[in-house]
Amino acid sequence: MKRLRLLLVLIVILLMTTVGFMQSSAQEEVTLVVWDNFTREAEQAMIEELNARFEEAHPGVTIQREIYETSDLTQLAPRALSEANGPDVIMVNQGYTGMGALVEAGLLLPLNAYADQYGWWDRYAEGLHARNSFSEDGQEFGTGNLYGVSNTAEVVGVYYHKDIFEEVGLSVPATWEEFEAALQTLADAGYTPIVFGSLDGWPAIHTWGAIEHAYSSLNEIDDFIYRREGGTFVTEANITAAEKMREWIEAGYFTPGFEGMDYDNATYGDFINKAGAMWITGSWMTGSIIADLGEDADNVGFFLLPSATGEEVPLTIGGVGLPYAIRATSEHPDLAAEYIDLVTSPDAAALLFEQGYLPAVAPESVEENTLAGDVVAAWNLISSNNKVGHYLDWTAPDIAADIQEMMAGQVSPEEFVNNVEEDYKSSE
Repeated sequence: MKRLRLLLVLIVILLMTTVGFMQSSAQEEVTLVVWDNFTREAEQAMIEELNARFEEAHPGVTIQREIYETSDLTQLAPRALSEANGPDVIMVNQGYTGMGALVEAGLLLPLNAYADQYGWWDRYAEGLHARNSFSEDGQEFGTGNLYGVSNTAEVVGVYYHKDIFEEVGLSVPATWEEFEAALQTLADAGYTPIVFGSLDGWPAIHTWGAIEHAYSSLNEIDDFIYRREGGTFVTEANITAAEKMREWIEAGYFTPGFEGMDYDNATYGDFINKAGAMWITGSWMTGSIIADLGEDADNVGFFLLPSATGEEVPLTIGGVGLPYAIRATSEHPDLAAEYIDLVTSPDAAALLFEQGYLPAVAPESVEENTLAGDVVAAWNLISSNNKVGHYLDWTAPDIAADIQEMMAGQVSPEEFVNNVEEDYKSSE
């Protein structure tokens, strides 16, 4: 009888252990929903490799990845983050209408504790973390809680074809005067100096913004972006930059019909096919150029637009790429934080650099006289000298339309500056 009781006890223990194991196994089956904006082919290889590494390190976890253009991410995020089955991890655009609106609505999780836990604060400069920070109410940009961590850095500069420069006797311009002289030299030689397409709107922010940064001080830009006391768009630098943009358009320095050219196909295609000598755009295109040109990619170089005010290190549009954030109501915040830690880690940075991207964590070694080497050198120069500027739509979301009106000659440079200022103040 005792033996029977002992046998029954053992069976019960075995059943309980089995059920517990089954429950534990079931609990380990987790789907982590991640939204990102890595849409280009070269980007796909990079992020899929990182996701595979995460899944391998976390048995039972599946990454459900959804891909969106940046503009779609910004539009879809508020509703998606309000839903119970929304993304656990999502890339969000910086600025008031992006991250700020989501913070104000209580849709993003503050990441300060995770930043302490994983050492995220030390991955790049404190000033760059400010671009992913807001007060709890979403009203103050550049301060308060950390709501996102980026894995890429960005710098807007000038891609150029080395063989075209050599053909017409040009070297990389070191001053503003040399750059403008190069524009005329290329035009005289029959080349379109700058490939440009503004159909999508946002590329005009970068092209005109690069000129604007060349004439501006960091204090002026910071005060405007972060809406500090006295922050304004009505500056001599902005008027002069608008006048310069109109001057270059009238001189024929941009692609004819740029108003109807899109970014990914027409503009990029024109540059790759040497329809123009230079292209003012961001470092995010390096991977695509390397992938498409292969061994010929190092015939393309990259340099910073020189300062128009004589500064040795030019103030340049840049910063960190779209940051990864966590949905405030995610059921897996710790797992989401682990994912962010992996995709923003030094190991991920090495993979990003292999694919031709500029990681937020600086690569340990860079081969000189290569396109990737040029981009890293440009980023290191501005980041180490506190010359990293901003994207103007972070605080003036309608500025692309205003720039296009100015480029078309529908408004004067002074009217353009005043129109942006009016929009800026009305959105406070």
